[in-house]
Amino acid sequence: MPGFGFSRTVAALVVAAANAPLLAQGPEPSGRIIEYRGGRWFDGTRFVETTMLVQGGVFRAPGSVKADSVVDLQGGYVVPPFGDAHQHLVELDPRQIIAAHITDGIFYVKDQSNAPVLRRLLDRMLNQPNTLDFISANQGWTSPGGHPIEVIRRAPAEGPFAAFMRDSLDPCLLMQVDNAADIERRWAYFLSGKPDFLKIYLLRSEDYARLRQDPAAEGNRGIDPALVPELVRRAHAAGLHVSAHVWTAADFRAAIQGGVDQIAHVPGGRSGTPTPFLLTDADAALAAARGVSVVTTVAQQRDSAITDQLLASQLGPNLRVLRRHKVLLLLGSDLFPATAATEAAALKRSGIFSNLELLRIWSVTTPQAIFPKRKLGVLEPGYEASFLVLRGDPLVDFSATRAISLRVKRGVLLRP
Repeated sequence: MPGFGFSRTVAALVVAAANAPLLAQGPEPSGRIIEYRGGRWFDGTRFVETTMLVQGGVFRAPGSVKADSVVDLQGGYVVPPFGDAHQHLVELDPRQIIAAHITDGIFYVKDQSNAPVLRRLLDRMLNQPNTLDFISANQGWTSPGGHPIEVIRRAPAEGPFAAFMRDSLDPCLLMQVDNAADIERRWAYFLSGKPDFLKIYLLRSEDYARLRQDPAAEGNRGIDPALVPELVRRAHAAGLHVSAHVWTAADFRAAIQGGVDQIAHVPGGRSGTPTPFLLTDADAALAAARGVSVVTTVAQQRDSAITDQLLASQLGPNLRVLRRHKVLLLLGSDLFPATAATEAAALKRSGIFSNLELLRIWSVTTPQAIFPKRKLGVLEPGYEASFLVLRGDPLVDFSATRAISLRVKRGVLLRP
């Protein structure tokens, strides 16, 4: 199968990156008991002055044991670390982007498609107490010539990684399928990469038949929506949940009707009219009834003026209808190599969410959705001892989320 003989130079670069020093850190969690006093701790609705103990990377109840050392938080505001439910860790040497995430207090990242061969070589840099906790879909599923093939081909034309991307696009970076037989041929190879979930690309699915026959539409279409139920069936049988890229409201409906578990974008895009992108109450009600979460990604345009314009005409109305029907909203940026701090700022500017709602989405709901089997996102005994200390109250001024004085992950002090 194509894709296994990628450049030795690429392999050497990635291995060198994986063997490079990680972030500076304090001692590993052990039997030592640290008391954190003088802080105001977020209980999910407000900040409460209390003292917390940390032992072995887990919170212990105040007064339950005697501390070996004390850290004075000097009145700081303590919150759970932040998450990004839509990122792509695609750098050959990701040390800078990892450090940028830790600096911005983002400890939990969901990669919504990547090349598994690169991911495995970089595994040493991920999912450790002093770096990012990370899951990935590995290769995304699209139609032949479907999105995001055009994004991949916009990569630099020269250099060691360019040849790999050009020659090994399918199946090493994308699964391009036309029918159920194509899925069957690629399925075992996909599972061999040990994906954490499955990612489907839907794009302009309401016009799929015409776009599939139009060479000029390459990169401007997604997978055949008729194949979504089959991929969902296979993924669920393998214990994987399914996330769907969408652009239009029709894509959103095709994803929900096909049985996906998550929508990776709020519908919306640059267009002369907002009509094709606007969700209805029925759309939101069905998503809520089926327990489907939706990731925001409002800042993916990488231009704050365009972002704010789309928030006014498309993204904002869609967020409001989803919020009204209590659809689970997750914060995600799709801003590689930037961080979700930009997304949080854009959502704050929209005025749709209160500071409390936005803080909960970013620090509680999103991390718990990325790692649903872990005890995180709550600052209570028995939960992972991961937290940020802010200099100001984010419920009063949300920009305080950018003023981080202390970062602790599973009991380890991080010094980015």
